[in-house]
Amino acid sequence: MLYILFLLAELALLLVIGLPLALFAPLPAALVILVVLLLTVIFVRPARRLALYFKKRARRVERRFRPRPVPAGITLRPADTGVTGELSPAEVFRLMELTGAVPGDRRPVADFTATLLDMNRRGILSLRQADGNDLLRSDGLRIVVRHDLDTKTLPLHEQRFLRLLRRAGGSASSIPLSAFADFVERSPGTAHRDTDAFRRAVDSALLEKRCLGYIREHRKQTPGGTKKTRLPRRVRVLTRRGEQTAALWRAYYKNICTRPFLDTYQPRTGEDQKPFAADANRLLVDAVACGHCARAAEALMREYLFEPMDLWPETNYFSTLTETRCAFAGTESGESYFFMPLRRFESAIRQATLYGTTEGRFAMIDEQ
Repeated sequence: MLYILFLLAELALLLVIGLPLALFAPLPAALVILVVLLLTVIFVRPARRLALYFKKRARRVERRFRPRPVPAGITLRPADTGVTGELSPAEVFRLMELTGAVPGDRRPVADFTATLLDMNRRGILSLRQADGNDLLRSDGLRIVVRHDLDTKTLPLHEQRFLRLLRRAGGSASSIPLSAFADFVERSPGTAHRDTDAFRRAVDSALLEKRCLGYIREHRKQTPGGTKKTRLPRRVRVLTRRGEQTAALWRAYYKNICTRPFLDTYQPRTGEDQKPFAADANRLLVDAVACGHCARAAEALMREYLFEPMDLWPETNYFSTLTETRCAFAGTESGESYFFMPLRRFESAIRQATLYGTTEGRFAMIDEQ
């Protein structure tokens, strides 16, 4: 909507400049000026740049409060401590992003990947292999969305996420990752609006949970020694509760990346392992949201010796977790290697979220 308003203003400005030139200026000069204006609009795209700038500014959150000290080794998920409420992986990511705890290369995609794997964990959608291909081959991975699901019961950002998937798949029962990537390349503007709506819904959820809030401040100027008070402005801030919650999560994810604790572990297989499988799955999804899943997976398999295929069915992304996939967790490219099966998905999301920027233009260059 913001882009449309700027586009209309841009067209109106062109008419205001172009009509007097066409009517009163000499023809050669008028043609030169009009051609320069049109080329500037076509290549610079001021309306798009302004819309992206104001959208980015609208998501800016300031930090004004200092959290209280938290225990260094938190073994329970922060929602289980009673200090804060239940947070979805996308909401966890937003808090970690605001406090600078998410690695830079994971910021465009970690919330979407965490949401995908969390919905897979809860059975809302499933990841399936096609034609018997190994899961490590991204071309053989499909997203199967339940069409019988009542989406009104889901959080708003998850509804937005499902809408994005269904746009890519249409009426198909499953969506190959290549088809999802093709949709984003074909309709980057639509994909950008959907990903932007997803993130705005996450912010709205954090506002409802009082982790984000607004304060009014009066800005003062002192030109020439005379104090002038401007009109108050609304500033979006991370609240005291949000800072405390983020501090708890930072301590928790550091723990799960070094020595994760799950008291539901049973050395035997079968029914005894089901609680551990559920807890381990949730722990890894939380690590995805924090941007350090490869390290957490390596620590989990080092702390608890288990065979992933014995814990999770093949529709679970982590079912093919092996020491080989964890071997690069300590390297700079460890996270990218860990999510190699979702490479097409993550590249498409990166392109959609960064649409209109240089990073978005080249986000899928490795797919060519």
